[in-house]
Amino acid sequence: MSPAAISELLSSFAPHVWSVALCAARLLPVFFLCPMLGGRLAPTSVRLALTLAFALSIHLVGGISVASDLTPWALAGMAVREVVFGVALGLIASLPFDAARMGGRFIDLFRGTSAEASLPMVGTHEAATSNLLYQLVLAVALVAGALPVVIAALFQSFGVVALGTPALGTDAAMSVARMVGGAFALGLAIGAPVAGVTMACDCLVGLVAKVAPQMNLPEVATPLKILAGGAVIWLSLGLISERLLDVSLRLGDSIHTFAQLVR
Repeated sequence: MSPAAISELLSSFAPHVWSVALCAARLLPVFFLCPMLGGRLAPTSVRLALTLAFALSIHLVGGISVASDLTPWALAGMAVREVVFGVALGLIASLPFDAARMGGRFIDLFRGTSAEASLPMVGTHEAATSNLLYQLVLAVALVAGALPVVIAALFQSFGVVALGTPALGTDAAMSVARMVGGAFALGLAIGAPVAGVTMACDCLVGLVAKVAPQMNLPEVATPLKILAGGAVIWLSLGLISERLLDVSLRLGDSIHTFAQLVR
């Protein structure tokens, strides 16, 4: 094959390469941030392979592509916009799981039972209840069918926001801020009952210590908080799962609404 033919062949592949690269630039942050699509649990090679597979399917099957006469600087600018848009989509897709983790940390902050304190030789800094709620909502969301909803919303985002054109304005930034604030509020709402019970236990122990100072109550306070907080978690676990599952199933609508603002 002559050099001219090779050059023509490479130039014919260039638009496909750039289109796949821009699709991957939007999807890569989502696969790295959303636990249902890999997140921190999956190896990096797996997340990169999934991103490439999805980008190829979107380009080849969905027909999403960019113009072939763009300059390298224009393509670089489009790639930056796609990465920023992808980070925002990833943050939205991971909100229920972040809320579960924040709620668990809030609970263990009051109960004083983190994995780091209970099992110092394990080497983990993850709060025990935080990890429990995180894994629970992930399993429940996958079983309930939240993953197809998120994938469909990501595919639809390419139809709503053309490849290489997303521009995050004030409305889009405020929308992400409201969603993140809602996740913080949900995390606090998850941990609020346990916090109230543990503070009530501290108040009760303090009152009894005032009445009977001869009793050695400080040794009783910590086990009492652990047991009372664990009982509240056990009784409210179904309600917590239902609340987080509802947020997970509405991720598709959240992503679509955000894409409409960016368009």
